[in-house]
Amino acid sequence: MLSLWVPELPFQLACGRDKRLVDRPLAFLPPHPPLCGSLPALWLVNRLARSEGVEAGEAMDRAFRLCPSLQVLDPAPQTWWEAQVSFNEFLSNWTPQGLLGNLGEALLDVHGLGHIFGSPKDASNRILRELYSGMGWRGHGGLSGSGTAARLAARMEHGLECVRDGSEASFLAPHPLKALPSLDVGILFRLQRLGLFQIRDLQPVPVEMLSHFMQAHKAKNVLQCARGEDRPRLPMLADKPGESRHAWRLEPPALPEAVPLAPWLLDKLWQDKRSPRFIKLNWWDVDGQAHRWTASEADLSETPMAVARSIEIAFRQKSERRILIHRLEAHVAWGLGRMRSLFDNGDKKLDALEPALAKLRKRFPKHPVLPGWYKLANN
Repeated sequence: MLSLWVPELPFQLACGRDKRLVDRPLAFLPPHPPLCGSLPALWLVNRLARSEGVEAGEAMDRAFRLCPSLQVLDPAPQTWWEAQVSFNEFLSNWTPQGLLGNLGEALLDVHGLGHIFGSPKDASNRILRELYSGMGWRGHGGLSGSGTAARLAARMEHGLECVRDGSEASFLAPHPLKALPSLDVGILFRLQRLGLFQIRDLQPVPVEMLSHFMQAHKAKNVLQCARGEDRPRLPMLADKPGESRHAWRLEPPALPEAVPLAPWLLDKLWQDKRSPRFIKLNWWDVDGQAHRWTASEADLSETPMAVARSIEIAFRQKSERRILIHRLEAHVAWGLGRMRSLFDNGDKKLDALEPALAKLRKRFPKHPVLPGWYKLANN
């Protein structure tokens, strides 16, 4: 897979609009104004400014003393949002599968491009060239079977850095532990207290020993990332973060009552640690006629067993033609209904609440378990 990274994309966009800003120390003000009587602190700072000693969160008076040539810009969230949308559309022209990260970051599946653009390396180089010629963005890429190795290879800023199959562990070994995205800050601090500072120090640790510091499934995931054995399943680029799309082609075509929708949906609701926020079904008969149905908030507020049953009943009631169904697609959005912003890492309290809700749903399967704000919002 290919990891794309466009460093400092907000500053690249600003320099593209105003050529006088090129090769100058730059900083962005925060999007929200400070309290009355206080000077605003810097929000984003580019590399040239950091080389002068200016850091994000620095007060403006101190920043100008450290770097008199600093150029402070007003934030442009709308421009950044439009750039992220354009980035998604650009990548969708190359491959349908991928995952957008923070602004200017993406992970793509390029192995299916061989018949069109040649080897994954040739296709990756072409994507980087088109990114610069078409959008004016200077980016770097990392090519590896491991998602973690591809991401760190892109951070080396060598244009396109390739990690051969089988050498992922040796490539990751000299990097610091904090480079692992799946390692929490608290766990990182405890591991450093034990003398583990680089990824090579973590690679030989057994999963049973690491399970003393975190949950077993998280320990397994961290070790897979550290050893370069992680092979993330990439969603469709058309799906938003926190959403998934599942398509089935029924061979042979089946009647509505023969489609095992409820068992599949119940299994997804039990396994996922997030609450369903939105469920939509699309299906097509053998003659090509399309059908669509969307679950209501009342349907999703029930127990997983009741949700799976009600959705299957609605699916069968909507299939009134009694014709064989050839294709079915389920679109599921997960989460507690809070939209994530471009730079915010989400609400940590809500993220921590989701696993607890999942445990309560399994412990009390006959009762709906919902966050308190949900009931207040619907009273």
